[in-house]
Amino acid sequence: MTHDARQYRGWAELTPSTPVTAGSVGTWTLTYHVGEYGIDDGGTLKIAWRFASDWGKPQSEDPTAPNYYTVTHSGAGRVTHRWDPKGYIRPWQKCVVIDVAEWALAKGDTITVTYGDTSGGSIGTVAQTFREHTFEFKVVVDAFGTGQFVEIDSQPEIEILPDTAARLVLLAPTGVVRGEDFALGVKFEDTWGNPAGGYRGQVRFELPKGVSGLPRILNFDGSEGGAIRLEGLQAKGLETFTIVARAGQLSGESNPIESVEDNGGLRPFWGDLHGQSEETVGTNSVEDYFAFARDIAFVDFAGHQGNDFQISNSFWERIGRCATQFYEPGRFVLFPGYEWSATTPAGGDRNVYYLDDGQPIYRTSHWQVADHDDVATDRYPVQELFEQLKKGRPALVVPHIGGRPANLEYHDPALEPVIEITSAWGQFEWLLEEAIERGYQVGFTGGSDDHKGRPGASYPGSSSFGVYGGMTCLFADELTRQGVWKALYSRRCYATSGPRILLDVQAVDDEGVGHWIGAAYDSDEMRLRLRAVGTEQIEEIRVMRGLECVYRWPEIVDRDRARVRVVWSGARIKGRDRIATWDGSLRLTAGVIRAVEGYAFDSANEGVIEQTETSVAWQSVTSGDEDGVILDVEVTSDSVLEFHSAITDFAVPLAAIEQEPFVHAVGGVGLQVRVEYLPRGNGRTCRFEYEESLPSGGTAQPYYVRLTQIDGNRAWTSPFYVTRSHP
Repeated sequence: MTHDARQYRGWAELTPSTPVTAGSVGTWTLTYHVGEYGIDDGGTLKIAWRFASDWGKPQSEDPTAPNYYTVTHSGAGRVTHRWDPKGYIRPWQKCVVIDVAEWALAKGDTITVTYGDTSGGSIGTVAQTFREHTFEFKVVVDAFGTGQFVEIDSQPEIEILPDTAARLVLLAPTGVVRGEDFALGVKFEDTWGNPAGGYRGQVRFELPKGVSGLPRILNFDGSEGGAIRLEGLQAKGLETFTIVARAGQLSGESNPIESVEDNGGLRPFWGDLHGQSEETVGTNSVEDYFAFARDIAFVDFAGHQGNDFQISNSFWERIGRCATQFYEPGRFVLFPGYEWSATTPAGGDRNVYYLDDGQPIYRTSHWQVADHDDVATDRYPVQELFEQLKKGRPALVVPHIGGRPANLEYHDPALEPVIEITSAWGQFEWLLEEAIERGYQVGFTGGSDDHKGRPGASYPGSSSFGVYGGMTCLFADELTRQGVWKALYSRRCYATSGPRILLDVQAVDDEGVGHWIGAAYDSDEMRLRLRAVGTEQIEEIRVMRGLECVYRWPEIVDRDRARVRVVWSGARIKGRDRIATWDGSLRLTAGVIRAVEGYAFDSANEGVIEQTETSVAWQSVTSGDEDGVILDVEVTSDSVLEFHSAITDFAVPLAAIEQEPFVHAVGGVGLQVRVEYLPRGNGRTCRFEYEESLPSGGTAQPYYVRLTQIDGNRAWTSPFYVTRSHP
């Protein structure tokens, strides 16, 4: 059969086929050899990549520009070609489509696609930026022009390897008990966020006083996969500290670590409950996925949420085996689960998690599942899913924004204690606000929705994912399934845009009883106590009552009058095509730009590309988050800043922003540009208390905290839901 398939359907070869460095530039040639069937007039050849791939988008219009491709063929007839980002079946959606437009191709003829053709001056094509063991060029052919495609035997593939180390990353627990062992994760990443597995060299630690078990020197010999977990560290005298290390020209500092005598029964754990592997629409295997989360991202808990309409029964069993085999109480917790993936009117994207092993999957449909023997178990729309899950073993459902948004018209408080408000798809404060407007009592989580094989460390690359993946910190009595489950159901958690920010927010009621974030209780007064330690300096902290900011720290903003920050933010729409492309420039009249630095750019594909004394140009996309530039300037009373991009153009005299920022609203979902004198940082540590009387009435008031660092990263606590004791 293998011989027959090759003989009749044809075969393909790729040159070069040697391993490729992530994000490198080169030229690759794929040659398809026509089989016995030939390709008839009206027939088609497709060469597809996975949806998740960010390989440079092929273009055939400009031979001098990057990613230029050409198509040639031998034999009679004429062919046409085009790039179609949704040209084949999920997950193989991105493809070059080659149609035989006249006559036909015969056995032995060839079709050759040159990706990164440099003959016209192009630099070549940019390879995928993330690690993949088997990057595949999926070749399918419709030899008879029927619209039905078959795969050729033995697909061309190459290995994508990480680049050299560009960052040293240290990851530690946020909270440790003095005298108890804890672990430190040490890893090297390349420019694109891949673990730099080939790194060889020494890491030298600055030994903090009061910390034992940390070696002065740690050796990497290239066999570690770019990451080492150091066990047996202890903190004996410090309260809040970080661990600092150097490796050649690279330096790294851990997230803040709090050392306490007694954790009060609860301690913080970090995790990423959301992502997919290659068996659905992601990258690398499900086993690779969980190993990365545990051994490279150093998270405490994780989940795998493949699209249900792609999960076969055999793969569902495999996910279950992984959930059992990788689960290690006290070290690594994971839940069996899937993504219930409906159209938005029927409920939209919702992640389903089970507490127990061996539970059934209730899909939206069997759309891409060949075996229909259990199609009667499908549950659609979301109300049917809710009803079914409440009949079985414990389940938890998390609405989120992926490609499609969750529809919050539907909500079951018995199953949905939290919603996901940030992921690699973007930041979604509008979802948070909609939940508050609807009066739902939900907590807030962050996840990556990773498709690149990097749960817990999901960098955006240069494709559909606009930002670094989110993370969740929760407070649990133990690192077990039961402990994590109870924390989520209690809403005892907060979301961040990625960094492990220390955020301790508690409230006290009229009786003097303390409450953790997420709690619902009665009180006439809101008494909130906050302590935060950032991974960078803290720019501001807002205490929110519903949609209203009732307190802002610091109360007086100290601004640097020699530095102007221009920040653009928001998303085009709430749906799938939400990324806003801000590529553009600014010009300063009657002034001088002495220096420029980027603000909150998310990937190596974004940033400042040109600078003069009066102008700056950049590449940037946002998806609910912020990007921008900080200008070191000399200005006069007549200085005007002109902003230009495909989204908007405007001009503002800098004299108009002396006291308050200038905000230019554009529309979309929070699309805007803000021009302001740069707020100074306020140090990494903040403590304050806030009190107010609750508004009259019997409605529960949601109080939550949003923290913003000077690097643009954020954290959002789950709300307290406080009802006035005496309406």
